[in-house]
Amino acid sequence: MKKIVLALSIMSIGLQARAQFGGFGGFQMPKVNLETSAEIKDVNYAGDDKAYHTLDIYLPKQEAASYPVVVHIYGSAWFSNSSKGMADLGTIVDALLKAGYAVVCPNHRSSQDAKFPAQINDIKAVIRFIRGNAKNYKFDTSFIATSGFSSGGHLATLAGTTSGLKTAKVGALDVDLEGSVGNFLTESSKVNAVCDWSGPIDMFKMNCDEPRKWGGTPEEALIGHDFAEEYSDNFKSVGSITYLDRNDPPTTIFHGTEDNVVPCCQGQELYDALQKAGVKSQLTLVPGGGHGMNMYSKENLQKMVAFLDEVRTGTAPTAQDMTVEEGGTGNYKAVMTTDESLPAHTLFYPKDLSNFNEKNPLPVLVWGNGACTNSPWEHYKFLNEIASHGYLVLATGYMPEFDAEGKVQSYRGPQSTSEHQIESIDWAINQNKDKGSKFFGKVDTKHIAAAGMSCGGLQTLYNCADKRISTIMICNSGLFTNSGSAMPGMPMPEKSKLKEIKCPIIYILGGEKDIAYGNGMDDFHRINHVPAFAANFPVGHGGTYAQPHGGEFSVVATAWLEWQMRGNKEAAKMFLGNPCQLSQREGWTVEKNSKMK
Repeated sequence: MKKIVLALSIMSIGLQARAQFGGFGGFQMPKVNLETSAEIKDVNYAGDDKAYHTLDIYLPKQEAASYPVVVHIYGSAWFSNSSKGMADLGTIVDALLKAGYAVVCPNHRSSQDAKFPAQINDIKAVIRFIRGNAKNYKFDTSFIATSGFSSGGHLATLAGTTSGLKTAKVGALDVDLEGSVGNFLTESSKVNAVCDWSGPIDMFKMNCDEPRKWGGTPEEALIGHDFAEEYSDNFKSVGSITYLDRNDPPTTIFHGTEDNVVPCCQGQELYDALQKAGVKSQLTLVPGGGHGMNMYSKENLQKMVAFLDEVRTGTAPTAQDMTVEEGGTGNYKAVMTTDESLPAHTLFYPKDLSNFNEKNPLPVLVWGNGACTNSPWEHYKFLNEIASHGYLVLATGYMPEFDAEGKVQSYRGPQSTSEHQIESIDWAINQNKDKGSKFFGKVDTKHIAAAGMSCGGLQTLYNCADKRISTIMICNSGLFTNSGSAMPGMPMPEKSKLKEIKCPIIYILGGEKDIAYGNGMDDFHRINHVPAFAANFPVGHGGTYAQPHGGEFSVVATAWLEWQMRGNKEAAKMFLGNPCQLSQREGWTVEKNSKMK
């Protein structure tokens, strides 16, 4: 790899002349004739007389009442304060305009004008300016995205990972991310999506796996100090990845495999972190692509536009409806999907809702996942099967993702919380009342089941006192008798919490080999004030969720729900009588308390 410091330094000299041949502005034509309905140049967004606080506005040729907005930021290694006129106009900007987006290209303070975080303060001021002037320039502020190349990509991703974040603590350093530039300080600087073209996102890994080489780098100019350990928090504060979490906007990344200025490991690192956090994201590594060279193919520009369109219209690529195991074995073929009005949740329900109404509504199941993961990737077959019997299933966490061969991918992002189940219940009730919802008048809000596996079972027990819950299913779980063996992040109610249960409850466990067997059976033996049932199937802690249609566990869970939620007398026979039908089913052992009648 060529020495990155040298490449950056060379490209920062005579930037305007070299932009047309590649470099930090990408490949540019000397003169670009854009197809627009209006071009408004040199608008000051800060309310001062500084050229570095001006922006250019481009409106699409096809006139409309308003336009969604993309802020596109030039690259310059943060050395330029006046390159908005070379911000990939003939490539990225042209493609966005033709797709119906208004494009705003701002200048910002260089590292010679002011030190970080001045540059992100300026970009956030631009976003606030857009919201404050929506009527003047026909901006549709329901969708604002940031985009940028190289250092502009850095600022675009930083605007995304700090979206909604005004200040932050990085080690011992207090960082003012929002700043106070401009006249629209009460407006939001949040963004809805990000496009990153070859941007640096981690200042410590600009040599990938090799030790970082410091001395005369653009990052040191940006901070105002040669690197020393005492300034490590300052350098960390520059990195977009420092602030990344699951609440960040959807992000698409383009990076050339032969980029010797900002190596493609930076794009890969960003993508991996976004995926781990559960953020909708996609990565395009361009074979042979350099730092701006061979990057802006028609295919890549179309891919950028398609991503923005999908996010803007609520059909982002990882949020597609998906049919699992041909929709399940029930009478109503189910679909797995998401809904933008219930973020960070996965929905399972009958695809054809015409069969459901006020007389035949959908009972609700809210579900918490094992290990408190924020995705039902281990339980989706089980939950889909239940939904196929006519249930609205709301699972905590992001919709599972699958590889090219259809294999589910494990989730490694942040944990979920008990509050996610309460959000599900609130949402279901509100949807039933919302005349604009597909679920209007179709949800049985009087029959809501709460359930979860392992840590998700603890979340369910944490919420057990909610009066809206009409039955509870605890799977491979139980309150701890010894909290020392709990996993970090698990809710840890005392055993006295069981007294707050107000409805029938079933424990579905994996037999004595299940690590939760002792805790679950101890719970069961303590419950004598409500009907309680314990069912054990000797498969251990993993249950049968991954088996076709959820295996034996889904048979028992569905029968319990049919009895408790719909009063199905045939389903009740699985649990009532002496012996009950479940006790006669191969492999199962059962216990029930005196309230089970």
